[in-house]
Amino acid sequence: MINLWEPTPVLYTEITKHYDWAIVLAGITEPNRPPYDRVQFNKGADRIVHAIQLYKLGKVKKILISGGSGVVGYDGKKESHALAGFAQMCGVDSTAIFIEDQSRNTHENALYSTQQITTNETTILFTSAFHIRRAKGCFQKLGVTADTFPTDYYGGEIHWTPDALFIPKTESIQTWSMLIKEWVGLGSYKLLGYI
Repeated sequence: MINLWEPTPVLYTEITKHYDWAIVLAGITEPNRPPYDRVQFNKGADRIVHAIQLYKLGKVKKILISGGSGVVGYDGKKESHALAGFAQMCGVDSTAIFIEDQSRNTHENALYSTQQITTNETTILFTSAFHIRRAKGCFQKLGVTADTFPTDYYGGEIHWTPDALFIPKTESIQTWSMLIKEWVGLGSYKLLGYI
């Protein structure tokens, strides 16, 4: 099911445009996990990594990192600032990094990010593959038609071996949970008029 839901990956060789903006949605770090002297990434770290790679390849001019904190009552360093520091450590010029640090969810990612983008600028959106439909829909609703670069895939090649077919895996429960949560989120966003 996850393979049917996630879009086909975009190959670097398929990117022929040059974009004004790479928009990276946060939600890929663990701000409350020590030690606090570094960025503690979770599985979605390739959102920022792939954006940096496309910047280095000359495919994007600027990187906009969108994300405040979805953690209630968290007063520490906001995720977008931590990711901006990481991008600078990876060689992205500080003048090419922009931050949106007020958003707490995907709708607000789009709402606050679009305030920094003019309608004639080209954009490419980086988020997890399972999340790309909802994220793109939020940006489109606000007038930004972004190309997408899905990352952080949960699906993959299906192996037709006895162990893959008959031995249960705990990761399957996590994947179903994430997928159902995303479907509920997509439905809720449609009802609220966010997409």
